[in-house]
Amino acid sequence: MIEGIAHGAGVHPASLHHDHGSGNENGASQHATELPVRLHTAPEAEVPSHGTCRFLLDVVRRDRRAGTPTAPKFHGDAIVVGDNPIASALIRRLKQLGVTTHPLKDVGGDINVDDALKSIWSASETPHLFLTTPHDKTSLRSLDANLWAERRQSGIFGVFRVCQLWMQRMIDLNQMSQASLVTTTNGGGAMGLGGTRLESPESGGLAGLTKAMLIESWMRGFRETPMKVIEIANGCTPDRFVDGIMRELAVPSYDEETIVDADRRWTIRARYEPVNKNSSASTRITPRGTWIVSGGGRGITAMTAMELAQRHDLKLVLLGTAPAPALQPGIRERGCENRSQLRRDVMLSAQQAGLNPIETWRDTEKSLEIDMTLVECAQRGIEAIYYSVDVSDAAAVSEIVSQVRKTHGPIRGVIHGAGAGQDSRFDRKRPDKVEKCIRAKVDGCMALAAATVDDPLEWFVGFGSISGRFGANGHTDYSLANDMLAKCINRLSSDRPSVRCVTFHWHAWGDIGMAAKPEAKLALEMIGMQFMPAEEGLQHFLNELEFGGDSPEVLITDRNYVRKFFPDVERTTATSHTLPILDSTGKSATRDVANHVVTLDPVTDRFLKEHRINDRPTLPFVVALEMMAEAALLSSGNGFVTKCTSAQALQAIKFVTDDAMAVEVNATDPTGQLNHWTIKADLRRKDGRLVEEGRTYFEAAFVTSPTAVVPNTSLPLDRAWNFHAIDYLPPGAVVYHGEPLQALREIAIAPGEAMGRIAAPSPAHLGGENRPLSGWVFPCAAMDAVLYAAATLAYHESGKPSLPVSFEEIQIGRQPDPGEPLITHIRAIQSDERGMILAADLAGQNGDLILSLHCYRINWIR
Repeated sequence: MIEGIAHGAGVHPASLHHDHGSGNENGASQHATELPVRLHTAPEAEVPSHGTCRFLLDVVRRDRRAGTPTAPKFHGDAIVVGDNPIASALIRRLKQLGVTTHPLKDVGGDINVDDALKSIWSASETPHLFLTTPHDKTSLRSLDANLWAERRQSGIFGVFRVCQLWMQRMIDLNQMSQASLVTTTNGGGAMGLGGTRLESPESGGLAGLTKAMLIESWMRGFRETPMKVIEIANGCTPDRFVDGIMRELAVPSYDEETIVDADRRWTIRARYEPVNKNSSASTRITPRGTWIVSGGGRGITAMTAMELAQRHDLKLVLLGTAPAPALQPGIRERGCENRSQLRRDVMLSAQQAGLNPIETWRDTEKSLEIDMTLVECAQRGIEAIYYSVDVSDAAAVSEIVSQVRKTHGPIRGVIHGAGAGQDSRFDRKRPDKVEKCIRAKVDGCMALAAATVDDPLEWFVGFGSISGRFGANGHTDYSLANDMLAKCINRLSSDRPSVRCVTFHWHAWGDIGMAAKPEAKLALEMIGMQFMPAEEGLQHFLNELEFGGDSPEVLITDRNYVRKFFPDVERTTATSHTLPILDSTGKSATRDVANHVVTLDPVTDRFLKEHRINDRPTLPFVVALEMMAEAALLSSGNGFVTKCTSAQALQAIKFVTDDAMAVEVNATDPTGQLNHWTIKADLRRKDGRLVEEGRTYFEAAFVTSPTAVVPNTSLPLDRAWNFHAIDYLPPGAVVYHGEPLQALREIAIAPGEAMGRIAAPSPAHLGGENRPLSGWVFPCAAMDAVLYAAATLAYHESGKPSLPVSFEEIQIGRQPDPGEPLITHIRAIQSDERGMILAADLAGQNGDLILSLHCYRINWIR
């Protein structure tokens, strides 16, 4: 176990029902980066709230907070994979920290990875794994297919096997909560972004693998295991890089991909940037040019290539692994009339002939789709030819391209859309399937780049996936292959600057391609992903080739998905007020400062559906305080709320149906100086009949200031506390806190007091898909975790469940960074037959005050 990273250190993946925030979101120091990248901040309102958007990737400087730890404390041995100066520096540093290391300098060639790990594990366990192979002297530094053939085992496949066996062993031994994984990349100091030269495309492969492992770890219930992708900054020595790695492990954050040296750090963010349609398309695509299209016989690639060809009068050379179509008479017509009936007939005939009916239909369907593509090309006046070839076979691809060049002239463009993938858990990934997946994406890219090295290429386009950009559950090999594809094409853009090179990190297409398969659609629908209509994806493709091409990696996804990983995409300007609860759209032109109406929806608002009393959605006290604090902040014209006083929960706002409810946030003295606010709502029966109009449910007063006040606080951390994990009550319990509110990780209880460890979530955990990530006054989920810890202490003392009633005073410090480990100290002041009075402090990792609660009153639940 590494102390300091065992609580909230992991990034939570977008493919789960969770959101992802970026470190140092509020109050962290920010500087102009020294890296050669363009910085841009777009207000949230500029990002479309519906449909998919075009994002580019930037690097932004984000230093750690002052006073944070400089090194973690390890418990357990480590494996260091790689033979390079960084691996050596890591081994030296780990030895200084008392960590026994087991070097694996080479995991290719004649090395049997299984035997090597078995030998290590016969002597000790290794919960910590460091991957450094992109820095090896023999690592892939070009798109040379021959060099890749020599390197692929030790650079990718051997490392994949190490990770596969290591992760499963940690799970089997129940050591995932003590484990950590660091992948060190060699992307030219900026992961190939911002025009920097990417050194080793292997970096992308291992980065994609790491991101997918993290998501799978989360899906299997291991949510505290840090899995980090860390890049060495330009000009940084190995020892200073290791300093940065240690600091990154010591200071948890939701930043999975970082660039570090000893003192500084940078993170990746997405920047919403539509293409500039005022640019000229005439010089980008030569009419009558010949384009090679892998995977072009059917699906997404065929659809996009045909539209591009028709618009620009291009000749298409379609490559695919399926044989050239030779359909029996009538099959084409039957396939158009009734595909389902044809499928049944083909499978029945195959079964009667002793053949595999599923494979027979699959082959028939491929031939049918390729045939239909060629027919459609002819109907649309597109000159097209299909070749059956394994695109990963460099010699075969080169021979075909040579033939095409003689017949149709030089190659002007390449679209690499070939791919192969099959969902399965990491430990169940079959080597042959992994091989097939990587060969299609990576080897195919190498073969196409080599075959066209002497052609006057204008475009080299790769069809990747958001699985490569973010990782995906069950897709460790597919994520690896797609991220490495992007880095190969990124490297090609440096090697051949006259060629416009771009990889699309696609959102899932809704009605075509692999994501349209029933099993894939079900998996995506389960995580709430909205599919991208085919026409929408096609328009993104055309826009990029006709007006874009200024970045080697383009992210095509929707606002809700990207904000889970890159909240910076909607960071507001310093002069504007964002009101996440009062005005979730951020578009209100005028507001009545004395009266606000907020619609609460128990179906869509996470803070309602995940907070239930007697199984009814109930407004959390902390969110009620947030609503009133936002109103006070807007009314005052100041930038910060520093104190809340006389806060009371007079009644609980419960939802007896799934209908939305309008509540009013009112100033009791709008012209005075008290800044006192109430929350009122009509009380109705289940049938909608009015019982009481404008009942007051909450009230509080607030002190605002033009500047923040963040004092340090001192907690009794020097005492021996016996922490144990929190076991949250299940749905249907008297008081239920759902996953977005389960930020309290551990608690230690002594007579009359308790200490709690809290992993600060992103505001999106509680705010949901559509509310802004900045502008929050209270750290609502973290504060609710403090109240949960207080209730746990009260229950331990009395044996009675409780609910919060009032606060005499709440001092507000700063917002915690998402992923930051927080510590809370709770004291029981007095108890009576009604309830208990407590006090609590919540501190950040560097001792900064987050919150201080004075005279906090709870009442027993009868």
